[in-house]
Amino acid sequence: MTKTIRGFGSVAAAGVVFAALLSGCGSQGADRGPDVGSISLPLAADAPSGARYRLRDATFEISNGYYYYEDENTSAMAVTGGGYGTVVTVSSEDQDPDASSILVDLEQGGYGVRLLPGWHFEKVEDGTVTDPNVEATLLSRQTVYVYVSPHSTTWAEYAFGIGSSELWLNGKVNLGVSVYEDPDDYYYGGNVTSGGPGGAGGADYSSGYSSAGVGGSGGY
Repeated sequence: MTKTIRGFGSVAAAGVVFAALLSGCGSQGADRGPDVGSISLPLAADAPSGARYRLRDATFEISNGYYYYEDENTSAMAVTGGGYGTVVTVSSEDQDPDASSILVDLEQGGYGVRLLPGWHFEKVEDGTVTDPNVEATLLSRQTVYVYVSPHSTTWAEYAFGIGSSELWLNGKVNLGVSVYEDPDDYYYGGNVTSGGPGGAGGADYSSGYSSAGVGGSGGY
């Protein structure tokens, strides 16, 4: 099911599609223009134990290169470039509760994707919800920045801490790639044990904003 939503600026419409499984490149729909690509918002990840963690009550604000501000002289709202004005808001609860991701079609350009407060995780084992409210902490920033290229899909990635593990919402749980035994190791640097199979592309948060990374090689 596709939902058409009007946006600001040059973004005329955004189609929101829930998909159970997405590849790295988006398919070309009949209604896509020549400069349309996609942002994928992952909603679930599988742990090595077989448990599945699903992000619930998650609301994402996707914004383009415009923002609204109040004119001090007129007290009116105006729009200008260089910031981020809301284009579309999507929710994990809009359709299929078992969806693994949300695919949003947008015109080519840079966007900010903000995860609003109020989200939580649920744990699913053997198809049954065993914990409807898993304790989790958002380790990355609320807003990640992505660039949409024509006829391709860009992933918005977030990092969460669930228990003693770090959960990356890029479709995989990268356990065995990074193991933190002490909070100081994560926040201040320290000894990190590496191993396990190569992870998917990560995100760089060190410079104050997020950017997509390249998948890692196998561990040892």
